[in-house]
Order: sequence, then C-alpha cells, then structure tokens
Amino acid sequence: MIKYHQDSIDFSSLHQNNIDRIQLNMIPAKSHVLEIGCATGYMTEYLARDKQCRVLGVEPVHEPAELARQRGLEVITGLIDSQQTQEQLIAHTKEHGLFDTIFMSQVIEHIADPAATLRTLKGLLDPDGCIVISTCSIVHWKCRLQILLGRWQYEDYGILDRTHLRFFTIKSFRQLLEESGYTVVDFGYTFEDICPFKIMFDTRILAPSDLLRLIPFIGMRLRRAYTDLFKNFLATQFVYKAKPAQRLK
Repeated sequence: MIKYHQDSIDFSSLHQNNIDRIQLNMIPAKSHVLEIGCATGYMTEYLARDKQCRVLGVEPVHEPAELARQRGLEVITGLIDSQQTQEQLIAHTKEHGLFDTIFMSQVIEHIADPAATLRTLKGLLDPDGCIVISTCSIVHWKCRLQILLGRWQYEDYGILDRTHLRFFTIKSFRQLLEESGYTVVDFGYTFEDICPFKIMFDTRILAPSDLLRLIPFIGMRLRRAYTDLFKNFLATQFVYKAKPAQRLK
C-alpha cells in the first residue's frame, strides 16, 4: 500500500488552512528544487508544471518512486541520510548547479539524526538558496489531552504516526534549524481548534475560531489574532522557510 498519494494538486482549491498550500507558496517559481520525500511526485509535478521549477525528487520507497518516474519526473530512490543518496545529489549539483530550494514536507520527523541531515543539506544550497521544511506539532491540544489522561497511542497517520522517530514543537524545531546553521525567514502553520463537541462526539461545533469569524467587519482579524496567540496549543503542522545563516546578506 502506498501511504501518501494524490493524483494531482489543484493549488487554487486548497484551503487556506492546508499545509501544502502554505508551503508550496513559499517555493519561488522557476527555481531549481530538491524535493526530499516526494512520494508519487504529485507535488513535484505541480512545481514543475505550474511553477515551472526544475525539480529532482528523492523517495526512499521503490513503488511510489517508480510511479513518480512514470509521470516523467527525475527521482533518486534512497534515504536522504544515506551516503549513497548524498553522493548522487552532490554529483547532480556538479552537473546542474546547486539547488535554489530544498523542500522537505513531513520528512524530518522520520530521520534519526535531523541535525546532521540539515547540516549536510546546506552544502547543496545556492548562496541565495533556502530550505522549506514542515513537520507536525507534538503539543497540539489533542496530544496534550492524551498525555494528561495517561495515553500515548500511535496511529497510522497524523502527529503520532507510528513511523515518526522525532517529535517537535514550534520552538524546538526553530531551535534545531538555528543550531544547524540556518536563519528563519518565513513561518506558517495549520490549526485544529479546541472544541468540547469534538472531544466528546468527534464533531466540530462552536469552536472559538468559528465564533470569532462571525463577528461583523473584524471577525477574521480577531480569528487570526486568536490562532496566532495560541498557536502552540492549536497548531497541527507548521512550516519554516530558512536560509543558511552564513549566507544571509
């Protein structure tokens, strides 16, 4: 079974509270992109077709990597923290130049030593390049509630995905980037608001953010201020755009 697959991405139809919309918007058009963890290439294809980027994908699982190649995409099959994959990427940059953007969507939590990988990736970036990297927040209110109740239940998908090796907060992940030699230049997040009905009946009714946006004229501004203020409690996924610190002008 292929875990992550979509036939295609229609960017215009993605909700504002969608991590793919937020992170794809951070990638410059017509740039040289390395997408790590490209799955079947549905986002790779969007970047190449709609944003006119030149994209090289890396995917550790053979079946989705092959499906990505069937889309006409260039893909390396391998783990990003393996020496063989890194040697292939270095060879690619020698032939085609350094990458303008390294894109890692929900990958870093699967890597045993994320700091070492982030330091290695800096060497593949153009002097004005950036990394766009997303992960999920372990301190979302649902996780806090589970721990409060004495539970830690792994799942097939989501924040407590059973294949995750690392867990991050917004603050700890920014610290990881900075300690690995990056400077953050942009940030975004998705959220799932707390709701008593969601807890009891798995139905979202009367969440604070829903009520705030009903206020005439200023509702959406209040809603944004509320989610920004409590993002460490509400955020499910977040994304940073960062540049190598020593290359900032």
